[in-house]
Amino acid sequence: MQIKNAKDFWAGLMFIATGLFFSIWGATFYQMGTAVRMGPAYFPVVLGMLQTALGVIILIQSLAGRGGVQTLRLPFNFFDMIVALAIFGVLVYLSQVLGFSSDWAIIGGTIIVSILTVLFRPDAKALIFLTAATIAYGYLMKPLGLILTTAAVVFISAAGGHEFKWKEVTILCIGLIAFSILVFVKGLTLPFPICPDIIENCPIR
Repeated sequence: MQIKNAKDFWAGLMFIATGLFFSIWGATFYQMGTAVRMGPAYFPVVLGMLQTALGVIILIQSLAGRGGVQTLRLPFNFFDMIVALAIFGVLVYLSQVLGFSSDWAIIGGTIIVSILTVLFRPDAKALIFLTAATIAYGYLMKPLGLILTTAAVVFISAAGGHEFKWKEVTILCIGLIAFSILVFVKGLTLPFPICPDIIENCPIR
């Protein structure tokens, strides 16, 4: 197997892994429903399948593209993976001992790993921040609502890039929030909370 584009190769693998994870997770723990009456698993499963298909396309392009053969180089090593897994393991254990939800352990672990990546493995920043954005979307939706969660995903993803421009990211954030509310909440009538839990009467309905 000859890899012509290493970046596309890793991006394709990341999309495939993330898509399969959320598809299996949604189908396992939640009800699917139908296209007319969507269950809580319908959206993550369908979106995960689409992301997996996109990852397969990108992966194939990385193998069939033009140019010379590139050498795969991981921006992290085996020790880094052990440290990351240990951080999540310790936080999940502490959450069980202290009686907190494991969701906060996952969020806290993601924040810690992201900070360590910026400090010690800047070459892996894009990979970690895109993964962190996906985790944030799954775990922050219920407590923070659609508006704040979408904003968090946009800014976290943008922070993983080489350049971060506040004006462009803010415009993109506002556009995606409006699109999400109009399409998913108003159009598809998905039961997404728009405002955070602390706001009892959300002004946006």
